[in-house]
Amino acid sequence: MHPTSTPAASRSRPLLAVAAGVLAMLLYGGQFVVSRFSLQQTLTPWDLAALRFGVAGLVSLPFLIHRGLRSAGGIGWGRSLVLAITAGAPYTLILYLGLAAAPAAHGAVIIPGATPLFAAAFAWVWLGEETAPWAIVGLGLILAGLAMVSWPALTGPPGDRTWAGDILFITAAVLWAIYTVVVRRWQVRPSRAIVMVWVLALPYLPIYWALDGGARLMAAPRGEVIFQALYQGVGVALVALLLYSRAIRALGAASASFFMPLIPVIGGLLGVPVLGEIPIPLQVAGMAAVTVGIALAAGRSVTVSAFTGGGGS
Repeated sequence: MHPTSTPAASRSRPLLAVAAGVLAMLLYGGQFVVSRFSLQQTLTPWDLAALRFGVAGLVSLPFLIHRGLRSAGGIGWGRSLVLAITAGAPYTLILYLGLAAAPAAHGAVIIPGATPLFAAAFAWVWLGEETAPWAIVGLGLILAGLAMVSWPALTGPPGDRTWAGDILFITAAVLWAIYTVVVRRWQVRPSRAIVMVWVLALPYLPIYWALDGGARLMAAPRGEVIFQALYQGVGVALVALLLYSRAIRALGAASASFFMPLIPVIGGLLGVPVLGEIPIPLQVAGMAAVTVGIALAAGRSVTVSAFTGGGGS
């Protein structure tokens, strides 16, 4: 007899799953800092979107062709359009526009923090799902933390546009929450959903070139363009999905969801040395409250995998 796995291999699987989950969160959390860095240097939100949509869409297209164009990869074109609106081009553009106005830490805290709040509400209305008591406590902490993070922007000096970025982040969270709930309701496989999301983002490219011509993109340093194309179009859009899905398969959705609090931590910490964005004590307290709130809500509501398409982006 040939055993299917050795004890050492069995022990290594959870470790590899944990490593995959942490790396996925590094990619998700780092996107806020990496994106804002280029937005402050040379590129515009429209340029970054072109890079993400072009690379992720072209990589995804062969998978759609293989699974069937007529059936939209088995999802259906109507549902695919809803997924593409809530998790594809509109969501991504709103995210980038928000990062052009507000600190990276705001995006890293508000989007993963506000998504569970809206997802819980939508799940209650559309699916009739109730939220567990501990999750309710977590959602309350998230709400308080978001208020602390955003309060300085609301009371800031005239001309400060941070508040506008925060509103865009909240809008992005609403879209992600809808995406999370409909993926769960329709029982869509995340890998199939993400293929449709990025393929349906490809029409952005001819519009972008017709209206903008890619002048800033062509003038930007080649190294920066290549890095952003790989990070945005491959790392965040595709690789992070595969890594987190691996963690979900090995650890279970509830356990894997406990990686999610790493996103605000990573985004907040990276923003200090890379961007010089230092939050005030009130905002640090708010970030901590959101992080703890996400941890309490993780695995106890529909928001288990808000950033990766509802189970297992």
